[in-house]
Amino acid sequence: MRAILTPGMRHMLMGTLLFSVGSLLIKLAGERVPTLEMLFIRGLVGIGFVWFILRRTGVGMLGTRRMMLLLRGVIGFAALFAEFYAIIHLPLADATVILFTHPAVVALLAWVVLGERIGPRGLMAVAVSLTGVAVVCRPAFLFGGGPSNLDPLAVTVALCGVVVTSLAILAVRTLARTEHPAVVMLYPPLVITVLSPILASGWVWPTALEWVYLLGIAAFMNAGQYFMTRGYAIESAARISAVTCLEIVFAAFWGASILGEIPDGWTVAGGALIVAGTIALGRGDEPQPTPDAPTSA
Repeated sequence: MRAILTPGMRHMLMGTLLFSVGSLLIKLAGERVPTLEMLFIRGLVGIGFVWFILRRTGVGMLGTRRMMLLLRGVIGFAALFAEFYAIIHLPLADATVILFTHPAVVALLAWVVLGERIGPRGLMAVAVSLTGVAVVCRPAFLFGGGPSNLDPLAVTVALCGVVVTSLAILAVRTLARTEHPAVVMLYPPLVITVLSPILASGWVWPTALEWVYLLGIAAFMNAGQYFMTRGYAIESAARISAVTCLEIVFAAFWGASILGEIPDGWTVAGGALIVAGTIALGRGDEPQPTPDAPTSA
């Protein structure tokens, strides 16, 4: 395995696997524990994780562009809420497939907002990915008599989450020019721990097994973010995109083997289109890889 995969690919593979396990635990805990309660625990552990990194590096915790960092934190909170909600209320494979379209949206927004070149191949790759989303969601106005059996509200939240996640990635790319990556990663969990108790209602005291799920969510996803961040720092976009596509495969495996959720042909077809579009984007000629990983802080 070490002879086949580069160090960056190995980091990304480990991060992708850890994220997929975290998504599975979100699904299991979400049967009873409210979304904002899960986010609160995730935020507390995230603060401790980033504080440990910052203490070792000697970098100040609050950064210099604090208003921009705070805005990034709010956007990150919204993105994580949408991600958790979609995973809980949709089959795991379907949720992962829809959420995985954020590279296409990032490419479009970077083209429109930042003026980054995308080119005809990039636009075609984006179109293929968005077609994959349509195949999975199967809106009635496109598919007539064969509407999807997915929860419409959860699908809407997932699609909004894709847009918000993409905005968070653009914020990270802007802040990375002046701020330490760990400082950028700190603000979403800070915002989460402040806003979750204010916005939440009906919290429950977790059972012993649910505590295992909640702590596992925080541990696996923070560790996954660490490995993915290292992978993005040293690997090319083409190889990164090929490895991250395995997250869809992992989600389908966990859903089928543990949750009893067998993906239908529409999900498989849509996922294949999204994977093809993502790999095509990664093999394009953008000057920089997209640093997705910090958005999950």
